[in-house]
Amino acid sequence: MVFNKIKAFTLAEVLITLGIIGIVAAMTLPALIQKNQETELTTRAKRTYSELNQAIKLYEAQNGTPGDIRGLFEAKNETINSTQLAQDFAKYFSGAKVCKNKSDKGCSPYYYKIAYAAPRVDSTGTLTEWNNNLPKIILKDGAVIGIQQYKSCYWEQTSNKTDAYGNILKDENGNPLTTTAMSRICADIIVDTNGPKRPNKFGADGFSIQVLATKIIPSNWSPMGGQSLKSLLTNGKLIFTNYKSGEKLDF
Repeated sequence: MVFNKIKAFTLAEVLITLGIIGIVAAMTLPALIQKNQETELTTRAKRTYSELNQAIKLYEAQNGTPGDIRGLFEAKNETINSTQLAQDFAKYFSGAKVCKNKSDKGCSPYYYKIAYAAPRVDSTGTLTEWNNNLPKIILKDGAVIGIQQYKSCYWEQTSNKTDAYGNILKDENGNPLTTTAMSRICADIIVDTNGPKRPNKFGADGFSIQVLATKIIPSNWSPMGGQSLKSLLTNGKLIFTNYKSGEKLDF
């Protein structure tokens, strides 16, 4: 009688192999998860920006004003009414919901803090986030659009000069340094492409968009994701820096 020898792995060999697989997985899985998240956020950002443009084109078509969106976004008689603007703009999105404020029924989840794309501090030097009570438009896919109207599409804006972290710059007498310029921004649109879901971070799922008299463009202010959105629209990458809010900035 002839017996065939059966080759098999020993328990030690199996355990070693499983250990190697576990180590490789632990090294590669976080990178894969991050890559998938970045892909999803990039897709959402482009889609939401496209939806905004489509809504504006629909307004132009219905009102016979191609290349002119002042009738929708410019304040009437220089009287700012962001709530009315949100209601008017929401008409051009299919199935959109408007939250006038946090106290509206079912609206409180859409009022939350969003971290800046780069570290910003308050007057005490503490790392902070952006918080607001702007009226919101909630799209069917969960994207949240905040609206801030200004008194005109051409107005004088005076603001404090700050350093890269948001600290107000002062003169030798301790007075804040200011700068004044003419603004052509009719309104600001603050978008969170996946709503209350994390990361709630400008430059990742949060972006600031400026409304001009003729079109919308990514904001020129990088801390609120303008640089990141410009990058995405030219097939670049998300641009942001993570930081922990509430801690003192270590200069």
